[in-house]
Amino acid sequence: MSAPAAGPMLGASCLCGGVRFRLPQPDGPVTACHCRQCRKTSGHYSASFDLPEAALIWDSRETLAEYATPGGATRGFCRRCGSSLWFRAADGGFCVEAGAVEGPTGLRLAAHIWTGARGDYYRISDALPQHEGPGDA
Repeated sequence: MSAPAAGPMLGASCLCGGVRFRLPQPDGPVTACHCRQCRKTSGHYSASFDLPEAALIWDSRETLAEYATPGGATRGFCRRCGSSLWFRAADGGFCVEAGAVEGPTGLRLAAHIWTGARGDYYRISDALPQHEGPGDA
């Protein structure tokens, strides 16, 4: 267990509670990723925010599992309930799935990325910036 960080903290967990952690109140934007991997792991698109990985305070990692992607990234998820929890890019960038946070985040969706791979069953109609990208992050 890590020492608690100063300032407001949010709780986060998987659906079954096997993985629980706390994190400082994020101050950046939430980004919606429409890449193929996010569609496969979430069933739609993923909404996440950047945060230093070292800022997480783990309360339980009982069911935490990781998946190494072909591109060198890692996805954290619960091996019992399947909840997607975080993404670590090959370059070390780290983001937390906004849906893992318990209660309000205080954040707003700011942009859509990898929209070239979005599912053909919906349109993005919120007027936020869109970045097409190759679609297989």
